[in-house]
Amino acid sequence: MTQRESPPLMLLMIQAAQSIGAVVTKASEQLSGSRFNSEVLNEPIACSTIGRRENDLPHQVAAATLDGIPVLFGMLHGPAFKKSIDQQMRRYRNQATIARSWLGSDAPNLQLFVSAPSGALRDSAWRQLAAEIEADDRTCRKLVWLFEGSPTIDDAKGFLERTFIARPWPAEQVTQQLDSMANISLPLGWEEAIEDPDLDFSGLVERLIELERGAPT
Repeated sequence: MTQRESPPLMLLMIQAAQSIGAVVTKASEQLSGSRFNSEVLNEPIACSTIGRRENDLPHQVAAATLDGIPVLFGMLHGPAFKKSIDQQMRRYRNQATIARSWLGSDAPNLQLFVSAPSGALRDSAWRQLAAEIEADDRTCRKLVWLFEGSPTIDDAKGFLERTFIARPWPAEQVTQQLDSMANISLPLGWEEAIEDPDLDFSGLVERLIELERGAPT
């Protein structure tokens, strides 16, 4: 039986996600296991999963939760031959089907991040295959990480900027903006007018205009 392993680049992607500001938590081991939810209590059926693990599921797969979204991580191997890559992706779709059986209402949120071999970014055949994989919405959404040479955490962050955990601005900048807004004070009399329960919308507008003009209230 082939030993299932975590994809080599999963840790780098997790570190990149954390550096972006994503909340990373451990996912249930069953998401990357070989048994459907319905098989756990049925041992005769469960025995058949031994063959499934070898023939129908990926050898490198693991799961984590990023910002509350379940994610499967995988890795593709070999040259950009469509037949070979299609076979590998079929195994990952099977794995995603198993994961969905454990996720309940979160099943539609499942995503799959797979990395291609080193150098795939400059290979037009790999870019075409990656586009086809990402266009396939069967089972779950899929994203392919193409990179050059030995990937760095910045390369991983670049890939994650295409995903749901992308931040349109740095987390530090958001904190600074919120802190600066907390120091803003309203013009004299505005706070009392806004909190006055006897003023409807029109009355509030008139009161604020009067205050702005400096007229007595």
